[in-house]
Amino acid sequence: WAPNFWTFYNLLDICLSKVLRIFHILPKTGVHPLMSGLVQQADFLVLPNISPVHSATLTLVALTPVLVKLFKNPSPGLFLKSATAAAFTSFLLGYHVHEKAILVILVPYAMLVFSDVKHARDYYFLSFHGTYSLFPLLFEAQEFLVKIVILLMVHSFMSITLARMYPDLKLNMFEKLYLVGLVFHFLSAEVILPLLLPHLEFLPLLLYSAYCSIGVGYSYIKLYTKL
Repeated sequence: WAPNFWTFYNLLDICLSKVLRIFHILPKTGVHPLMSGLVQQADFLVLPNISPVHSATLTLVALTPVLVKLFKNPSPGLFLKSATAAAFTSFLLGYHVHEKAILVILVPYAMLVFSDVKHARDYYFLSFHGTYSLFPLLFEAQEFLVKIVILLMVHSFMSITLARMYPDLKLNMFEKLYLVGLVFHFLSAEVILPLLLPHLEFLPLLLYSAYCSIGVGYSYIKLYTKL
C-alpha cells in the first residue's frame, strides 16, 4: 500500500467487489484479501491480477519518452531530471513497492533544487507529503509526537532555507490546500478512526495511501512535463 498508482487500482477492486456483493454476484462472506492487514500476495476479486511482468512493462513504457529524449539531447541537467523521473516511475508502477522507496525519489530530486525556483517549489511539496506518507511506519504510541516534531522541524528549516534562495518561492492554491488537508487527514487516521472504529485497523493505512497517492501522482506529472 505504498502511495502509488496501484493504490487506486486496489481501491477500484475493493469498490467494485462491494457493488457486486450488493447485487449478489459475489458472496458476501469474508474480508477483501487486500484489507486483511497481512503482509502477503493477495488476489483481486474483480480486476485482473498484476504480475511483475505487467509492472515492468508499464514502467518501461512510461520511461521510454524520457530515455529517448535523454539519448537525443544528453546533458547533465537532463540526466539528473531523467534519473529522478526513472526513480519516480519505478515507485509509481513498480511491483510490491515499499513506502520507504519514496526516499529513492527525494534524494536525486533534492539536487534539482539548485536549478531553479520551480524545481525547488515542487521538491518542497513532494518532500513534505512524501515524508508524511511514512507516518504509518511509526505506529507505536511513543512515536506519535516524535514523527510530528521531526516532520515540522525539517520542513520549517527547509522552508526558511529555500525562501532565502528563492524569495519568490510560493506554492499554488492546490498545493496549499493539499498540505492543509494533511492536518485533517492526520486527525482522521491517527485519532478519530482508531477511537470510533478500532476494529478496522487497516482503514487508517488505506487513507494514508489514498491521500498521499494524489500528491505523489500530482508531483510526478509536474516533473514529467518539465522534461
